[in-house]
Amino acid sequence: RVRRAGDRELPPLDKGVELVLYRVAQEALTNVVRHARATEARLTLRASPREIELTVADDGRGLGDAPEGAGLRGMRERALLIGAHLSLGTAPGGGTEIRLTAPLTTRPSPPSPRLHEGAGVT
Repeated sequence: RVRRAGDRELPPLDKGVELVLYRVAQEALTNVVRHARATEARLTLRASPREIELTVADDGRGLGDAPEGAGLRGMRERALLIGAHLSLGTAPGGGTEIRLTAPLTTRPSPPSPRLHEGAGVT
């Protein structure tokens, strides 16, 4: 089960920011289904005058010692492309929490050499 929370109305978003929010939410929820053994996930969107924050948290088994996989690396690469910050940690009460804090408009970062090798963003 997925619960949604946050601001009912969001400001207009830059198309790049909108796409990264969508893809990070998609990958985070996919990870919940594949790995977390969770009974519930929470997706929260909140905006301030300068930035938007996406949080996906679950009540599953947590991160453990598993190495970072391609999905998490891809989320980090996408965040960098728009000048956002992605954090990964333990959710309140257990489980995993992924938080993306992004500017409302894109501030591109220098391209990563890995992007040119075909890794990361798809």
